Amino acid sequence: MSYLRFSFLAFVLVGGGSFLASSKSTPNAPPNTTKSAAAPAASTDLPHPCTLLTAKDFEEAFGPGAQMTPNKNNSCSIAGPQGTVQGVMGVAILPLDPANWERSKQAVFAAFPKEKSVSGIGEDAYTFRDGIVFRKGKARVNVTAGAYTGPKPKAEVAKHIAELVAARL
Repeated sequence: MSYLRFSFLAFVLVGGGSFLASSKSTPNAPPNTTKSAAAPAASTDLPHPCTLLTAKDFEEAFGPGAQMTPNKNNSCSIAGPQGTVQGVMGVAILPLDPANWERSKQAVFAAFPKEKSVSGIGEDAYTFRDGIVFRKGKARVNVTAGAYTGPKPKAEVAKHIAELVAARL
């Protein structure tokens, strides 16, 4: 389970952050990680995602006894009941860089052809590796479900959690 949590945190800190910035020195370069992972992940005016979700919300994904753990980087890890191996999913709320949103989205589509736009979540949304990335107001939200092994399809769970967070943000 700790490996799964590490995978989620790595996505939030490295993978998710890399889609905010793009290389300006080389036109064909993929999104980079020039922003430091040690930098604050979110401004104080963004809510912590754990405050936007209830026990009922994450129990819908994992069943009774599901656990939510707030992380310091403005993200939450959601896991199945203790003693089960239902994986983990996560939600992170980070500051939106409006100037790079579209470019980052297009970089994802170019690198991962199966990813697509999703309507009805926030102001703009797309799929990313069994999860959903969306923007709303000053926030960019990552809902990751790649390590989820619970009873429902990953894409369904990610979309449901993304819809809930977007409605409450």
